[in-house]
Amino acid sequence: HMTFYNRFVCMENVPQAVIDEWKGTYLYLLKKLTLYRGGRRLALKNPSNTARIKLLLDMFPDAQFVHIHRNPYEIYFSMMKFLRIVLPRYCVQRPPPMKEIERHMMDLYVQMYRKYLRERDEIPEGNLTEVRYDDFLKRPMTEVKRIYAELNLDSFRDARERLSAYVKSQKNIRRSTYTMDEETKEEIYRKWKFAFEAFGYER
Repeated sequence: HMTFYNRFVCMENVPQAVIDEWKGTYLYLLKKLTLYRGGRRLALKNPSNTARIKLLLDMFPDAQFVHIHRNPYEIYFSMMKFLRIVLPRYCVQRPPPMKEIERHMMDLYVQMYRKYLRERDEIPEGNLTEVRYDDFLKRPMTEVKRIYAELNLDSFRDARERLSAYVKSQKNIRRSTYTMDEETKEEIYRKWKFAFEAFGYER
């Protein structure tokens, strides 16, 4: 049920008891991961946490955030491709029509990013850096070095060799390409205009 899912991504209009349960479960998971990693600091990639900044700061006041944003047109097509593949495989029931899936996906993006833009100013100075996805693809080592510097992380020099080897291993991966009709383009811009403006993307 996508409406139910969307509600719990943003954790709005949710009973406090449910939020407390979520916090306890999430903390338990992170403790297990930390133990598995021998006490090393965790770096988590979780798109849903985009809408949970305040909640995470309540739990981890010194948490640091790297937010990678992408052209909204590309996000739309990437997410629709993902949902077409994933939902038929993992739905217990028959997936809803794609038009309904599209509507829920677009609504969730609005909820998530409006919440992120409201809450990011609560992150202490020096604990947030934002990265353009295209810049990261063009200059991965430069962008990672900037992330290290802006978050005052341990020496980038120690990680450079491993990162460089990984970047080289990914050089043959090709990005998906998309074509869009004017009606779809207008609909994306109409609903997500605030994100185009907030992150500096052209119409």
